[in-house]
Amino acid sequence: MELNQQNRNFSTSTIVLDTVAEQLADVDFTLPDYCPDIEKILKCTLTPKVQSKNLSGGQLRIDGYCIVNVLYVENINKTIRCCEQSVSFSQCFTVKETPDNAVIITKTKQEYINCRALSPRRLVMHGAFSLYAKVFATDSKNIYVPDNENLECLKKAVRCADLKAFCQEQFNVCEEINVADKPKIESILYSTVTATIIDSKAVTGKLMVNGETNISIFYLCNVETGESGKIDYVIPFNQIIDCEGVDENTVNCIQCSIMSYDLRLKNDLVNENPSIVVDIKICVSEEGYILQDEEIICDAYSVKYAVGQEKEQVSMLSEIQPINETFIQKMNIHTDDGKISKVLDIYCDSVTSESRITDKGAEVFGKINICMLALNNDEYPIFIDRTAEYEHPVSQATDCNALKNINSQISSVSYRMSADDEVEIRCELKVSAVAIKEEQYEVIKSIEVYEDKELPCEKCALTLYYASKGENLWNIAKSHRTKLDMLLEENSTEQMVLENAQMLLIPRV
Repeated sequence: MELNQQNRNFSTSTIVLDTVAEQLADVDFTLPDYCPDIEKILKCTLTPKVQSKNLSGGQLRIDGYCIVNVLYVENINKTIRCCEQSVSFSQCFTVKETPDNAVIITKTKQEYINCRALSPRRLVMHGAFSLYAKVFATDSKNIYVPDNENLECLKKAVRCADLKAFCQEQFNVCEEINVADKPKIESILYSTVTATIIDSKAVTGKLMVNGETNISIFYLCNVETGESGKIDYVIPFNQIIDCEGVDENTVNCIQCSIMSYDLRLKNDLVNENPSIVVDIKICVSEEGYILQDEEIICDAYSVKYAVGQEKEQVSMLSEIQPINETFIQKMNIHTDDGKISKVLDIYCDSVTSESRITDKGAEVFGKINICMLALNNDEYPIFIDRTAEYEHPVSQATDCNALKNINSQISSVSYRMSADDEVEIRCELKVSAVAIKEEQYEVIKSIEVYEDKELPCEKCALTLYYASKGENLWNIAKSHRTKLDMLLEENSTEQMVLENAQMLLIPRV
C-alpha cells in the first residue's frame, strides 16, 4: 500500500539555461568629411548594448547593437577626437524548457578589439564580445508527510526559504540634461552609465524600487583648441513593479542592470549650449522569499509490515540575505611617456566580480580596469589603462556558504598626483549580492507499506541490548522494530546519540 502524501511543498529558483556565445564585430570605417585625419589612435573600445530579449517556442532571442568607439589624436592641432560606428547583432539560444514565468539575465563582456589605420582616414576594426545568457524558472519541491499512525518517522526540523515571488520588468529612464552652467559642449567623446537600487518597499503584489543612474560624460568644449570638460550627473528613478506573491513579509533579492543607453546632443535655437537627451533602458529582477520552519522525513519504517522507500537529495536555502556594501580600492598609474602635465579624465572601463568562501567567511574579488587620459610634458595627449586586482570580505554574510547575483561597480573615482609621472587613484566600489546558506538533506521521496508481508512477532516483552558509545537510538529502534518514543521512555533518556556505552531495555510492541 502506497501511503498518501500531503500537499506540502516549497519553491526555489532553478537554472534552465546557462550559456555564452561569442559575437564578432567587424567594422571598415571611413572618417566623415568633418573629422580631421588620424595621427595616433589612443583607445578603441567595444560597448555591447542589449535592446530586447524574448523567450518563445523554446528559443531565447537576444537582439542589440555594439558601439565601436575610436579615440584618436588628430594631425592638425594635436587635439583629441573620436569616431563611432554601430554594429547590430542577434543571437538565438535553444531552451529545453520554456517556463511561463521565466526571468532572463544577460551580461556582455568585451573580449578584444583590434584597430588598424589603413590610411589617415580609413580604419579597420576587428573585435569580439561574449554574450552571457541565463534563464531562471521556479521549481516546486514536495515535502513528504506520510499519513499512517503505525509508521515510525525520523523527523528533522529545518529552516526553509520558500520562493513566493519571481518577476522581471524593463523600463526606460529618460531625461534632458541642461548643462548651461558647464562649458559649452561641441562633441561627446565618450560616456559611462551605471544604475543602482537605493531602497525598495513591498506591498501585496507590488514592489516599489527607488534607484539612481550615474552618468559621466567626457566631451570637447572647443574642437579647435581641444579644450575638454566633464559632466557627472545623477538621475533618480522610481518604479512600481507588478510582482505576484510579494508582500511586506518577503525577503526581496533585487537585481538591477542597464541593458542599453543612448546619449545625444539636442541643439536649441534659444540657448547656445545644447542639452543632452538621455534614454536608458533598465531591467529589474526580483526574487521574494519567505523563511519558515519545516519538518522533513529522513527515514521511516513500520513495526508490523515490511516497507519499501525511495530517497532523494534535496537542497534547501536555510538563510538568505541581500548584501549591499561599499569599500575603497587604491591603485597607482605610472606613465612611461614622461611627465604628466595635466590629467584630463580618469574612469573605470570594466569591473569583474567573483566570490569564494574561506575560513574567514565570504569574499568578493575581481579586477578593475582604470583608464586615464592626460597630457604629457609636450602637451600631447596620452592614454593609459591599468588593471588592478581587488578583494573584499563581505561583513554582512557571516553565516553563509555561497554568494549569488554578484555585481560590483565603481561609484566614484578620485585621484592625486603622487609624482610627476605617477597618479594615485582612489576608487569607491559598491558590491551587491545575495548571501545564502544552502544545505543538502537526504529525505524520503515516497514509501510503500507491504501489508501482505507482515513481520514476525517477538515472543518476549523486553530485550536487553548493550549499546556502544556513539550509537543512534533511531537505528537501534529501527533494527529491533520498536517505537522510538517507547525506547526513549523505557530508558529515561532524550538523547538520540549515546555519549557512553550502556545497557538498553528494548520494549516490544
